[in-house]
Amino acid sequence: MATHDQMLKCIILTTRNELVIVPNAAVAEIVPVQDVSNDADSPGWYLGKTHWRGVDLPLISFEAAGGDTAHTVRINTQVAVLYTMGQDADKKHPYVGLVISGVPHVSRFTRDQIKLNTEALNQNPMVAQKVRVNGAAANILDLVNIETMLDEVA
Repeated sequence: MATHDQMLKCIILTTRNELVIVPNAAVAEIVPVQDVSNDADSPGWYLGKTHWRGVDLPLISFEAAGGDTAHTVRINTQVAVLYTMGQDADKKHPYVGLVISGVPHVSRFTRDQIKLNTEALNQNPMVAQKVRVNGAAANILDLVNIETMLDEVA
């Protein structure tokens, strides 16, 4: 059974204006984008695909899913490659690339350091929960919903 002083190992990703928290085990790699193929009929948060380790990696914009403008993806734009959470053995999207702006930070927190941010409105379907970590506003990604969103695009 978990205790309140148990440490949670997370990675804090910086998007253009917000912090995003994901479990350390959810991040496969941080890579630069080399080439992107776009689909003109896709939603604004879906930036296209890039080739990564033998698979087509869908690229997503956290900001655009929340109603802001998406990053312009250029060569060497940094992407956090995340494992998706689906249970299907032959899932369509085993990985997703989240465009990030800053340097990721591995951090350890106790459950007591992470507080629900009940004052913040959540208008981003990629967010499972808005929180405050040591007083700083952050978002916990909803990897299951992101995979659902990708399935709807495909």
